[in-house]
Amino acid sequence: MNAQQGSPFTLSVNYFPVNSGNEPIMLNSNFSLNIPVHRGTLFTYLAGTNFKYFRLNLQEDTLNINNLYSWSIPVTSILRISPNKIITLLVEPIISSDFKDIGANNFRYNMALFYGKKNGLNSWGIGLAISKRFSGFQIIPLGTFNFHLNKNWVFSGIFPFKPRLIYELDKTQQIGISFGINNNSFRLSELQESHYINSQLVEAGFFYQKTIVKHFKMDIFMGIQSLQTEIYNRDQTFSVSIFPINQNKNENAIESFTNNGLLLQFSFSYALF
Repeated sequence: MNAQQGSPFTLSVNYFPVNSGNEPIMLNSNFSLNIPVHRGTLFTYLAGTNFKYFRLNLQEDTLNINNLYSWSIPVTSILRISPNKIITLLVEPIISSDFKDIGANNFRYNMALFYGKKNGLNSWGIGLAISKRFSGFQIIPLGTFNFHLNKNWVFSGIFPFKPRLIYELDKTQQIGISFGINNNSFRLSELQESHYINSQLVEAGFFYQKTIVKHFKMDIFMGIQSLQTEIYNRDQTFSVSIFPINQNKNENAIESFTNNGLLLQFSFSYALF
């Protein structure tokens, strides 16, 4: 649920520079593709795929975790209830693990329901998502928005994942600041007793965005981040939590790693707007 708004194709790489001490570094790459399978005046359906790769270097990690993967197939249904109002339903089954063995316990899913409205150049939406993580269910209140504050300033994004304040230099270049929170959940193999990993990333920084050719955009981000990676026993679960509150805070993690430092990101996308 963290694809760039309005982008059916995105390729991105996140790099976390080396820090000293017992802190992790991470290289994260993400490829997503969403295409319309039906487009009508009333209903539109999109289907796609999203693949993520995480390369970890966790210092003093007794479980020797290096590579994590996530593959999902998001399916989106859009109902146009009026010329400027839509209702969107997203269903996203996910395989999320170290891929050393794959079974039914490697599957989880996301579901989200949005209501959106457009008024001239501006648009907004509210919604609610449910994420089935290996630790339990998580409820995520969502807001989507694209507000033109004046000729040059735009406030846009998906809250709380990545809202942005954008200044348009010209028709092809934008700069601005962004803030975001995101998390991931992975199941480990049976050799590692099917423990699970929760990671949560908080980031803030500056970005530069340029349209290379029509609809194709390049985005460079540099900022600061705080990454918390925790490993729990498969039985350390809870029923329901509200994002971004960590419901596991009262549990004793098997291992815990924290990284506070720089974050560099490069992404390339095909954007409809």
